[in-house]
Amino acid sequence: MPTTVVSLLLAIVFALPGHIYHRITQRKRPERVETATQEILATIFAGIVIDFVAVALLGVVAQATSLAVPDFSRMLLGPGRYTSSHLPLVTAWSAALVGTAIGCAVVASLTPWDRALPKVLRQRRDDRLRRTQSQQSAWWLLFHEHRDADIHVGCTLDDGSYVAGRLHSYSRAPVESSDRELTLRGEILYRPAGEVDAAILHDVNAVSISARRLILMTVTYVVPSTAAPQSTP
Repeated sequence: MPTTVVSLLLAIVFALPGHIYHRITQRKRPERVETATQEILATIFAGIVIDFVAVALLGVVAQATSLAVPDFSRMLLGPGRYTSSHLPLVTAWSAALVGTAIGCAVVASLTPWDRALPKVLRQRRDDRLRRTQSQQSAWWLLFHEHRDADIHVGCTLDDGSYVAGRLHSYSRAPVESSDRELTLRGEILYRPAGEVDAAILHDVNAVSISARRLILMTVTYVVPSTAAPQSTP
């Protein structure tokens, strides 16, 4: 545990960027079953890498602008004494380091360059991930096949009834458990068991379906049209 102000600051600098990186990336991938040791090591490793990148960026800026930088040799030999005598300088650079590291963590986790990759390379990467990654939910794979498309789901239940609608939410749990829930929204199409025709439930805007009731699920990807509407004279 950190016992001094400097050690507390170093703990924050090393742990916070890695924590932010993993929190953001978890939103874009299925949940995984990891031990506490694996999670801590992954967070620390990501934080160290991001901090090195942040230090390199700040070093380039300091060299380009000739800004005053703390004397790290004196800081390591006497952190308390040096910090107290150069408090504004140390505080400014510490805030800059933390802010830059957090910014690098956000940029790295959001992967803004992903869409710039050629379609062939993205397809090969996604195919490889499907084959090699463990702990992937079947729902996650189906609903992330075409990320830019509207996803319409049709569900045949164990009593013979049928319900369909636009995907609203789903469980990202890696375990294929019957306790998972799937929710649909929009125009909900329903066909009772034993009936031939289906009808839209006009007063229903969303529905929740338990995985234990599912017998068959169909997924339709509807790509929104980007063509501009024709103007009328």
